[in-house]
Amino acid sequence: MNIRKVSYAMALVAMFAFAGTAAAQGTVFDSTSTFSNLAMTATVQTALNLEISTHASGAAVTGTAGSGAFGINLGNVNGLGLGTPSTNVTKAAVTGGFLYTTPITLTASYSGFAGAVATISVHQPAADGAGPVAMAREGASADIDAGTLPATATSINAAVTNGQVITRYVGAKVLNANGSTNQAGLRTMNLVYTISVP
Repeated sequence: MNIRKVSYAMALVAMFAFAGTAAAQGTVFDSTSTFSNLAMTATVQTALNLEISTHASGAAVTGTAGSGAFGINLGNVNGLGLGTPSTNVTKAAVTGGFLYTTPITLTASYSGFAGAVATISVHQPAADGAGPVAMAREGASADIDAGTLPATATSINAAVTNGQVITRYVGAKVLNANGSTNQAGLRTMNLVYTISVP
Protein backbone atom coordinates (compact mmCIF):
# COMPACT_ATOMS: atom_id res chain seq x y z
CA MET A 1 0.00 0.00 0.00
CA ASN A 2 2.79 2.43 0.85
CA ILE A 3 4.67 1.49 -2.33
CA ARG A 4 1.60 2.41 -4.37
CA LYS A 5 1.35 5.79 -2.62
CA VAL A 6 5.03 6.50 -3.30
CA SER A 7 4.68 5.50 -6.97
CA TYR A 8 1.61 7.70 -7.33
CA ALA A 9 3.43 10.65 -5.73
CA MET A 10 6.43 10.19 -8.05
CA ALA A 11 4.11 10.11 -11.05
CA LEU A 12 2.55 13.38 -9.95
CA VAL A 13 5.97 15.01 -9.53
CA ALA A 14 6.99 13.90 -13.02
CA MET A 15 3.73 15.20 -14.48
CA PHE A 16 4.17 18.63 -12.88
CA ALA A 17 7.78 18.73 -14.07
CA PHE A 18 6.71 18.15 -17.67
CA ALA A 19 3.90 20.73 -17.31
CA GLY A 20 6.42 23.30 -16.14
CA THR A 21 8.64 22.80 -19.17
CA ALA A 22 5.71 23.03 -21.59
CA ALA A 23 5.65 26.83 -21.34
CA ALA A 24 9.31 27.23 -22.30
CA GLN A 25 11.47 24.16 -22.76
CA GLY A 26 14.70 25.95 -23.71
CA THR A 27 17.93 23.98 -23.79
CA VAL A 28 17.59 20.17 -23.94
CA PHE A 29 20.02 17.31 -24.32
CA ASP A 30 19.64 14.05 -26.20
CA SER A 31 16.59 15.42 -28.02
CA THR A 32 15.87 16.33 -31.62
CA SER A 33 13.71 19.39 -30.88
CA THR A 34 12.98 22.08 -28.34
CA PHE A 35 11.05 25.32 -28.20
CA SER A 36 11.13 28.77 -26.59
CA ASN A 37 8.14 30.92 -25.72
CA LEU A 38 7.87 34.64 -26.56
CA ALA A 39 5.45 36.56 -24.33
CA MET A 40 4.27 39.79 -25.96
CA THR A 41 2.73 42.75 -24.13
CA ALA A 42 1.07 45.88 -25.47
CA THR A 43 -0.73 48.80 -23.85
CA VAL A 44 -3.95 49.48 -25.73
CA GLN A 45 -4.74 53.19 -25.79
CA THR A 46 -7.98 54.95 -26.55
CA ALA A 47 -7.93 56.89 -29.82
CA LEU A 48 -10.17 59.81 -30.73
CA ASN A 49 -10.37 62.01 -33.82
CA LEU A 50 -12.78 64.45 -35.48
CA GLU A 51 -12.12 65.42 -39.09
CA ILE A 52 -13.67 68.39 -40.87
CA SER A 53 -13.69 68.02 -44.64
CA THR A 54 -15.25 69.30 -47.86
CA HIS A 55 -18.85 68.25 -48.41
CA ALA A 56 -19.76 66.95 -51.87
CA SER A 57 -21.75 70.13 -52.52
CA GLY A 58 -19.83 72.50 -50.28
CA ALA A 59 -17.02 75.02 -50.40
CA ALA A 60 -13.48 73.68 -50.11
CA VAL A 61 -12.24 72.91 -46.60
CA THR A 62 -8.48 73.20 -46.12
CA GLY A 63 -6.31 71.54 -43.48
CA THR A 64 -4.34 68.39 -42.82
CA ALA A 65 -6.10 65.28 -41.58
CA GLY A 66 -5.39 64.63 -37.90
CA SER A 67 -4.15 68.18 -37.28
CA GLY A 68 -7.34 69.52 -35.70
CA ALA A 69 -6.88 72.76 -37.66
CA PHE A 70 -9.11 73.43 -40.67
CA GLY A 71 -10.31 76.43 -42.64
CA ILE A 72 -12.94 77.52 -45.14
CA ASN A 73 -13.15 80.72 -47.18
CA LEU A 74 -16.64 82.03 -47.89
CA GLY A 75 -15.20 84.53 -50.35
CA ASN A 76 -16.44 88.08 -50.92
CA VAL A 77 -19.69 88.72 -49.04
CA ASN A 78 -21.78 91.79 -48.31
CA GLY A 79 -25.05 92.88 -46.72
CA LEU A 80 -26.75 93.49 -50.08
CA GLY A 81 -26.12 90.08 -51.60
CA LEU A 82 -24.32 91.56 -54.58
CA GLY A 83 -21.45 89.83 -56.34
CA THR A 84 -20.39 86.20 -56.19
CA PRO A 85 -19.00 84.43 -53.07
CA SER A 86 -16.77 81.34 -53.17
CA THR A 87 -17.85 78.30 -55.20
CA ASN A 88 -20.65 76.31 -53.50
CA VAL A 89 -21.45 79.11 -51.05
CA THR A 90 -25.17 79.92 -51.11
CA LYS A 91 -26.51 83.40 -50.37
CA ALA A 92 -30.01 84.14 -49.14
CA ALA A 93 -31.80 87.33 -48.14
CA VAL A 94 -32.64 87.39 -44.43
CA THR A 95 -33.90 90.04 -42.05
CA GLY A 96 -31.26 92.75 -41.81
CA GLY A 97 -28.94 91.51 -44.54
CA PHE A 98 -27.75 88.38 -46.33
CA LEU A 99 -26.85 84.92 -45.10
CA TYR A 100 -23.99 83.00 -46.75
CA THR A 101 -23.88 79.25 -46.08
CA THR A 102 -22.16 76.05 -47.17
CA PRO A 103 -22.28 72.43 -45.98
CA ILE A 104 -19.27 70.74 -44.38
CA THR A 105 -18.61 67.15 -43.36
CA LEU A 106 -17.68 65.97 -39.86
CA THR A 107 -16.30 62.46 -39.46
CA ALA A 108 -16.04 60.99 -35.96
CA SER A 109 -13.53 58.22 -35.22
CA TYR A 110 -12.84 56.63 -31.85
CA SER A 111 -11.65 53.31 -30.44
CA GLY A 112 -11.07 51.57 -27.11
CA PHE A 113 -13.77 53.33 -25.11
CA ALA A 114 -16.39 51.71 -22.90
CA GLY A 115 -19.10 53.86 -24.44
CA ALA A 116 -20.53 52.96 -27.85
CA VAL A 117 -21.59 56.49 -28.83
CA ALA A 118 -19.94 59.90 -28.74
CA THR A 119 -21.21 63.45 -28.36
CA ILE A 120 -20.24 66.25 -30.73
CA SER A 121 -20.65 69.83 -29.58
CA VAL A 122 -19.83 73.23 -31.04
CA HIS A 123 -19.12 76.70 -29.73
CA GLN A 124 -17.53 79.98 -30.72
CA PRO A 125 -14.96 81.42 -28.30
CA ALA A 126 -16.50 84.34 -26.39
CA ALA A 127 -13.85 86.83 -27.48
CA ASP A 128 -14.37 85.79 -31.10
CA GLY A 129 -18.14 86.24 -31.11
CA ALA A 130 -18.30 89.85 -29.97
CA GLY A 131 -19.08 92.98 -31.95
CA PRO A 132 -19.00 92.79 -35.76
CA VAL A 133 -17.58 89.26 -35.61
CA ALA A 134 -20.89 88.00 -34.19
CA MET A 135 -21.78 86.96 -37.71
CA ALA A 136 -20.90 83.23 -37.58
CA ARG A 137 -23.74 80.76 -38.02
CA GLU A 138 -23.90 76.95 -37.71
CA GLY A 139 -26.67 74.37 -37.90
CA ALA A 140 -28.12 71.14 -39.25
CA SER A 141 -29.57 72.80 -42.37
CA ALA A 142 -28.96 75.82 -44.57
CA ASP A 143 -31.58 77.72 -42.55
CA ILE A 144 -29.15 78.86 -39.85
CA ASP A 145 -30.14 82.48 -39.30
CA ALA A 146 -31.41 81.68 -35.80
CA GLY A 147 -28.63 83.51 -34.01
CA THR A 148 -25.00 83.56 -33.03
CA LEU A 149 -23.16 80.53 -31.71
CA PRO A 150 -22.91 79.90 -27.97
CA ALA A 151 -19.70 80.70 -26.13
CA THR A 152 -19.79 77.33 -24.34
CA ALA A 153 -19.90 73.89 -25.91
CA THR A 154 -23.43 72.93 -26.92
CA SER A 155 -24.31 69.43 -28.11
CA ILE A 156 -25.33 69.04 -31.74
CA ASN A 157 -25.43 65.22 -31.73
CA ALA A 158 -25.30 62.98 -28.63
CA ALA A 159 -25.43 59.59 -30.38
CA VAL A 160 -22.54 59.56 -32.85
CA THR A 161 -21.19 56.12 -33.74
CA ASN A 162 -17.59 55.36 -34.69
CA GLY A 163 -16.95 56.33 -38.32
CA GLN A 164 -20.21 58.24 -38.64
CA VAL A 165 -20.25 61.05 -41.21
CA ILE A 166 -22.32 64.11 -40.31
CA THR A 167 -23.34 67.02 -42.51
CA ARG A 168 -23.44 70.46 -40.90
CA TYR A 169 -23.96 73.92 -42.36
CA VAL A 170 -21.74 76.86 -41.56
CA GLY A 171 -21.83 80.44 -42.69
CA ALA A 172 -21.99 84.12 -41.96
CA LYS A 173 -24.75 86.67 -41.67
CA VAL A 174 -23.70 90.01 -43.10
CA LEU A 175 -25.78 92.99 -42.01
CA ASN A 176 -26.84 95.68 -44.47
CA ALA A 177 -26.34 98.36 -41.80
CA ASN A 178 -23.65 101.02 -41.71
CA GLY A 179 -21.64 102.56 -38.91
CA SER A 180 -18.33 101.89 -37.19
CA THR A 181 -19.34 98.43 -35.94
CA ASN A 182 -20.40 97.30 -39.42
CA GLN A 183 -17.45 98.44 -41.48
CA ALA A 184 -16.22 96.19 -44.25
CA GLY A 185 -13.03 94.18 -43.93
CA LEU A 186 -11.63 90.74 -43.28
CA ARG A 187 -13.48 88.80 -40.60
CA THR A 188 -12.22 85.63 -38.91
CA MET A 189 -14.77 83.38 -37.21
CA ASN A 190 -13.69 80.30 -35.25
CA LEU A 191 -16.03 77.37 -34.76
CA VAL A 192 -14.77 74.82 -32.23
CA TYR A 193 -16.16 71.30 -32.67
CA THR A 194 -15.57 68.93 -29.74
CA ILE A 195 -16.04 65.16 -29.65
CA SER A 196 -16.44 63.39 -26.30
CA VAL A 197 -16.80 59.69 -25.52
CA PRO A 198 -17.88 58.41 -22.07
